[in-house]
Amino acid sequence: MPTALAAVAAGLAALLYFSGCVPIAKDAIIAGDGDDHEIQRQVVACSPDLELAGARVHQDSIDPDGFSVLSWNSHRGSHRDWQSDLVTIARDADIILLQEASIEPVRDARIDLSANQWLMATAFEFEEHDIGILSAARVTPDAYCVSREPEPLLRIPKVGLAATYPLTGTDTTLLVVNIHMVNFTLSADALERQFDSLEAVITGHHGPVIIAGDFNTWSDGREAAVQSRMKELHMTPVIFEPDHRVRFLNHPVDGIYFRGLEVTASRSHTVSSSDHNPLEAHFRLSGHSGA
Repeated sequence: MPTALAAVAAGLAALLYFSGCVPIAKDAIIAGDGDDHEIQRQVVACSPDLELAGARVHQDSIDPDGFSVLSWNSHRGSHRDWQSDLVTIARDADIILLQEASIEPVRDARIDLSANQWLMATAFEFEEHDIGILSAARVTPDAYCVSREPEPLLRIPKVGLAATYPLTGTDTTLLVVNIHMVNFTLSADALERQFDSLEAVITGHHGPVIIAGDFNTWSDGREAAVQSRMKELHMTPVIFEPDHRVRFLNHPVDGIYFRGLEVTASRSHTVSSSDHNPLEAHFRLSGHSGA
């Protein structure tokens, strides 16, 4: 068996065992950091009207003339150097999007990060720790929701977390979708369902949009499916030169897409503290001229 396929088989066998050993939440749960720094949990499933899904009162906003986003599959923050890498790379980021995130390492690092207001969509628990995707920003979101799509074989859900953030001096908001796509399936059906669950939120948003995360595009078919849906949503991929994104079966699996924005800089970092490399992109609002 070729090395790559052997790795897939071994990983799938391990996950099949693993999937029977972890608690999976029944509902779409979001955990957030309250004013008293105690974890608050609520059920906030995505609906066509994101504004009704869950809202906070914000006191600050993101600069439309320049802000940065970091997206990274963090491998649960389990490596000993992970926190120091996060702080080094993302200290000044306005928005941090983590996949395979664990709350505890992020909470430990939050004091050193500008993006320290976080939400986490839990997929499952492992060793009594919540694991899922986490979106952090330097400001609290206006609204947010989570979608879930179970792995067809494993039943462990992959999740998407949508949140809107206010933009200074504008009457619009920035929609940011942090996503970890279904992995262990040969067809694109589950990927399509995962996009379907978020499509109404994305198409219904009339401001700028960012969709970023681990798309698990490790085959021609999966990559084509993601690119097709991004085209339908009028999303453009961020280009990384040089491109240090992790590849599986010669396909990059991570990415950042955008709409209604201009890219001013981009970078893919190389690290040893995760099995994925962080992606960094800097944006400004298209057509906006600051005061």
